Amino acid sequence: MSAAARARPLRVVIIDDTADLRELLRLALGRGGYDVVGEAGDGRRGIEVVREQRPDLVLLDLSMPVMDGLEALPSIRRSVPRAKVVVLSGFGATQMSERALAVGADGYVQKGASLDSILDYVGEMTSGASSPRAPRSLSVVPPLEESESRTHPVREDDGAPGAEAAGAAGAAGAPEPVEQAPRNPASASQISWWQALSMAPMGILELADEPLFRIVFANTTAQRLLGSSASPGTPLGFTSGPLATLVAYHRLDADASFEVELDGATVRATMRRTGWSVLVFLDSASDDVGLLRRAIATTAHEIRGPVAVICGIAETSEWGEDDLGPEVRARLMGSVARQARMLDSITADLLTAAQIQRGTLRFDLRPVRPRQVVESLVHDRYRGDPDPVVEVRVDDDREVRVDPLRLEQMVGNLLGNALKYGRAPFLVHVRGEDDRVCIDVVDHGPGVPEGFRDDLFREFTRASGTVATGTGLGLYVVRTLAEAQDATVGYAPGRYGGSVFTISLAVEAPSLPEPPVEGVGDSSE
Repeated sequence: MSAAARARPLRVVIIDDTADLRELLRLALGRGGYDVVGEAGDGRRGIEVVREQRPDLVLLDLSMPVMDGLEALPSIRRSVPRAKVVVLSGFGATQMSERALAVGADGYVQKGASLDSILDYVGEMTSGASSPRAPRSLSVVPPLEESESRTHPVREDDGAPGAEAAGAAGAAGAPEPVEQAPRNPASASQISWWQALSMAPMGILELADEPLFRIVFANTTAQRLLGSSASPGTPLGFTSGPLATLVAYHRLDADASFEVELDGATVRATMRRTGWSVLVFLDSASDDVGLLRRAIATTAHEIRGPVAVICGIAETSEWGEDDLGPEVRARLMGSVARQARMLDSITADLLTAAQIQRGTLRFDLRPVRPRQVVESLVHDRYRGDPDPVVEVRVDDDREVRVDPLRLEQMVGNLLGNALKYGRAPFLVHVRGEDDRVCIDVVDHGPGVPEGFRDDLFREFTRASGTVATGTGLGLYVVRTLAEAQDATVGYAPGRYGGSVFTISLAVEAPSLPEPPVEGVGDSSE
């Protein structure tokens, strides 16, 4: 840059969808002598701000709603060809930096680097040295590929007894009706074969040996693989057409093994015949390992954002009063609380998903007014936040029977999804619909792509075509929690654009008064 250009502070635009991180970077850059002239929360708005402000430096996040950084980068580069563009991201440096540099970035900073190291890196990038240096990346943690290659899948050895019990049950012929609880409860030192079947790490499905193959029993893993319709008495074809076709094809075989697609996953199925039924063992271990690896990678990315903010704010504790006044410090403490709640939400979803797969999910069902849960959630999470504003509207105050903590998790996930992928205004509407109480979470963003709607509530699924991925667990957790509490969750496009996610809960039946006792309260004498 020319000497005249260096005589004034370098003008900076920050484009990142996390407002707390934008404020932290703005404070650090201001302290370092830079002039932050504009901010944006998504790539599309970022392009507009860059065109208006013509900055010398752009800090650009990759993972954003509406338009991600990779999409926005070429337009930004055309608008300010002389500016330095430094990409920020929670993805591994070797994973994304080459793509970013290929489409016009000058440098790459992985989230989690200290504020001082970011300032040093930016200063080096904008120093105007006469001998240009090859672009490099600033990274403070191992790339995801390296960490993944050292990660071994967790083996659940405690599930082995269940598999042995399943084999014993198949060899012994017709067991007692499996839909009944065991006659002798398990003691403290042993468990019953019925409990072992339920806890087995593979899917165990018992079918009546008849043309419709009605389901006699499905353990927890089988229900997860087949979906909520895998209930006793249901014809297998209603639950999984492909599996029913293959079972019918191998019906006369004493033993058979084949692969089948279940809920988007390839599962190894093994058939065994008993004297009066057909046992099908569903092993999704290889696919589960792949899902686990993808979950680790995407969850690590989601966690890095909040961690970067919290670590950066901790770093500012060493700054003097001239850099941070009482009002700014109070805002930063509010940022810590918000980011900590985000981490809590991520870990809660991971724990719930693990409990779902192990069959250990528990509920404390009680009469609850959804209005109280919704109002408390919005007040606690968005108290004092001028943007985004979340409106709460209540038209029905009837009680439902639900676990209040699980309901809070469900509404929180839907609202977090709206805030991440939608646009204001945001609304949580509690309304009545016959004998149900419905909770609508409404946003006015781009909505869900039509081709993705059928997979919306599946585990570890994310819409393609964007870097903003999420963990892929939030909506899956909502669906599973709803089904376990006699509730439903669904999606519909908004009347004027955006998305409407609806939780429908059964109204709690009013308790009947006790019948009068003869002679009590009788004043006829």
